[in-house]
Amino acid sequence: MQMTDVQLCLAIGIPTFAVLAGILMNAVYHSNVNARFNSQDARFNSMEGRIHSLENRFDARFNNLEVKFDTLIGKVIDLDNRVTRIEAKLDIR
Repeated sequence: MQMTDVQLCLAIGIPTFAVLAGILMNAVYHSNVNARFNSQDARFNSMEGRIHSLENRFDARFNNLEVKFDTLIGKVIDLDNRVTRIEAKLDIR
């Protein structure tokens, strides 16, 4: 029994169409996944910028506290030197 031309076209055409439809669906799916990854990258970049800004603010505040602490230590050292000189003059130990 031989296939007619229509049967031959259907036997070759339907699987070929199914494969092409599958390839198209995969391309669309991969495009959507890629778009979601790009969206996540943008969100991470935004968070990275916020964290960097926060780090800069903390660094500035810490440096300010460090300067104030150094000033306070200097004052304590000056006070200790004065007390030591007063003790020396009064011969107190």
